[in-house]
Amino acid sequence: MSDAYAPIKKKCTYWREHRSDDDRFDSRIKAADKRVECSCFVEGKAWQVTASTIPSDCPDRLHCRYYIKHG
Repeated sequence: MSDAYAPIKKKCTYWREHRSDDDRFDSRIKAADKRVECSCFVEGKAWQVTASTIPSDCPDRLHCRYYIKHG
């Protein structure tokens, strides 16, 4: 995955999801258990979750001053 910024439909415009490079090629880890770093593109807050628990939107959406819904 490139680091290029692209908004994710139905989520905060500034939300980014990046799959862990350490887990990406490890076949012993189930797809649902692979780590994903979720971050706010503008404010720099980040959360590490598993692929099966990626939030449906930014957890800080009620407090993020740059929150803009995409699509």
